[in-house]
Amino acid sequence: MKLTNQYVKPTFSTVKAYDANTGSIQFDVTDVGPEGLAAADVSVYVEVLTEALKDYLNGDDWRQEAMDRTPCEFRPAGTNATGQQILTMADRSVSFDPRKNWDNQTIEKGEVLAGSVIFTEATDTALFISHRVSILDHTVMAGFTENSMAQTADKMLRDIEYIAAGKIAAILSTTPSTESVSKAMPTGKPVEIAEDLIDILTMNINQTVGNSLADFVVLLPVSLVAVLERAAQRAGKGSLQDLIGASVQPYSGPDKGLFLLPKLFTSLSYREGRSGDVWRIEATRNANSMSWDLEIMTVVDIVANGKVRVKLTADGLQTEAVAFPMITNIKLT
Repeated sequence: MKLTNQYVKPTFSTVKAYDANTGSIQFDVTDVGPEGLAAADVSVYVEVLTEALKDYLNGDDWRQEAMDRTPCEFRPAGTNATGQQILTMADRSVSFDPRKNWDNQTIEKGEVLAGSVIFTEATDTALFISHRVSILDHTVMAGFTENSMAQTADKMLRDIEYIAAGKIAAILSTTPSTESVSKAMPTGKPVEIAEDLIDILTMNINQTVGNSLADFVVLLPVSLVAVLERAAQRAGKGSLQDLIGASVQPYSGPDKGLFLLPKLFTSLSYREGRSGDVWRIEATRNANSMSWDLEIMTVVDIVANGKVRVKLTADGLQTEAVAFPMITNIKLT
C-alpha cells in the first residue's frame, strides 16, 4: 500500500513549465511511493523546492521563454554586453545637449537621416535581481502537498518576474534614450479602456525604430492586466498579446507608465556564472530563527542606450555622438 503525504524529489519528467506567459512550474500530482521522504520534513521541502527552481531557471525552457518575452542574450562570465548597430528606417530630428561646432555656433538639434547607423550600449545601471525568503520550520512541519508546493513555486516566479520588470521600468524611465509623453488615463468599461490604450500605443509608435506594435515589447503596470485580460476575453482573444498585437510584460512597483521597447534596438543581457548558470539558487540554514533562507539571484544588463552621430557643420566634417530617443514612455495622468 502506498503511503500518503509522502514526497520525492521532482525530476525533469515531473517538473515542467506549463504557461509560457507566466513561466510557472507545474508538478505532476500522481501518488508517491513509500520510498519517498516524509512531507513534514522541512529539509525535504527546501531541497525539493531549491532543486526544482535550479532545474527550471537554469534550463533551456526558461531561456526560450525569456527570449520569447523580450530580446535577450546569455553571455559567458567575464564578457561584456553585446550592443547593436542598426540602420534607421526614417528621417528624424533629434534634440540633444547643446554642442559647439568649429564656428562657435551652439547646436541643439540635428537631423538623423534614413540609413544612419544607430548603435546601442548598456545603461549605466545594471540590475542585480536578488530575492530571499525565510522558510520557517513550524510552517512546514504540519505537512505539505505537491499542489501547495506548485503554488508556492508559481508565486515566487511570478513575483520575481514582475518585481524585476518594475526595476527595469525604473531604470528605463531615466535613460537618455527614453522620451516621455503624457496622455489622459482612459475610463469606462474594460473593453473601452483597452481600445483607448491600444489607440494610444499605436499613435505613439516611434516610426524610426518600428512600423507597428508587433515591432515592440509593451512594458505595462500590473494594475492594467486584469482590465486588459477581461477585454481580451470579451473580444474572444486568448491572451493580452493577441489583443494588443505585441509582446507584453507586466511589472509591479511604482507606476512608471507604459513603455514601448523596440525589439530590434533593445535587449537584456544576462550574465552567466563560471558554471554557465544564469541564476544562483542557494539555501542556507538559519539556526537562530529555526528556518531556511532561500536566495535567488542573477545580474542583467539593459542594452537600451541608443546613440547616433549627427552633423554639427553643414559640410558634415564635424559630427558628434548624441543620445537617440528609441523608447517611448507613455505616462497616464
